[in-house]
Amino acid sequence: MPRMVWATLIVAILIAAGMGFEQVQRRRDRDRFPQVGRSVDIGGRSLNLYCSGEGMPAVILESDGLTPGYGWVAVQRAIATFTHACWYDRAGYGWSDPAPAPHTSTASARDLHTLLEAAGMAPPYVLAGAGFGAFNVRVYCGLYPDEVAGVVLIDAHHEDEWEEERGGASRIPFGLGYPPDWLLRTAGVIGLTRLAAPPNRTPLNTDGLTQSERDTLEGLARRASMRAALMAEQGFSAAPAEAHAAGGLGDRPLIVLTSEWRARSASHPPNANIQERLARLSSRGRQQTGPTVSAVREVVNALR
Repeated sequence: MPRMVWATLIVAILIAAGMGFEQVQRRRDRDRFPQVGRSVDIGGRSLNLYCSGEGMPAVILESDGLTPGYGWVAVQRAIATFTHACWYDRAGYGWSDPAPAPHTSTASARDLHTLLEAAGMAPPYVLAGAGFGAFNVRVYCGLYPDEVAGVVLIDAHHEDEWEEERGGASRIPFGLGYPPDWLLRTAGVIGLTRLAAPPNRTPLNTDGLTQSERDTLEGLARRASMRAALMAEQGFSAAPAEAHAAGGLGDRPLIVLTSEWRARSASHPPNANIQERLARLSSRGRQQTGPTVSAVREVVNALR
């Protein structure tokens, strides 16, 4: 038998084995991590949303990269004691359906807008964004300014800091930019993403979580779909430029927060100058260190 035929046969066997492996693992994931929240149709695909508490304005929690919405469980539980609070999973995160790549911050902001409308949640909102998610919050403010009453940016990046820390990689982190959508989907179907995905080096904040909640959070963060979603939203990393183009936050109450968790775990202190520049996005902005719940409560009280 010619070598090419043998090679083709071997590749076909490996692909079939990979597809079988991936399907088994996906079923195991569904059994191990039953959905927390509800799926909301945003037009051909669904995003997962979980809310509790009562009161206005509602607080919407936006996650850092490689962190499912479930990472907000403890914070959301505390915020829900004084107002309505929600976390959600971005496309491909947690229990949400993936979106075609590239999935920019503008696309994420539009997803969130459609999600909140479909879920029947009336604006205005307080948006709280952590890490990479802070870019999405700023873009949302630029797109839908009448829907945002206040903002909390938690351990947030400034666009200039993002460029300086990552250098050329901030523009082309994968060499060729956004991986083609068909490539990401194919790699996921045949199990390659799951097998090749490196361990998650992003520390997860597990403060206030039970052991069961920690296991769920860590399990969700290890899923191959999370890596694919990260590549879809951070290839070429257009988010800093999108956030810059969104402009300032006017006179909305703004807290730029260095969380207690970040202060404890960081190997070097936050760049104070960068944090001050973020606070100047609003005429009512300030920076501080402390717990996330307290910062959110301050903004909510200021609006009330």
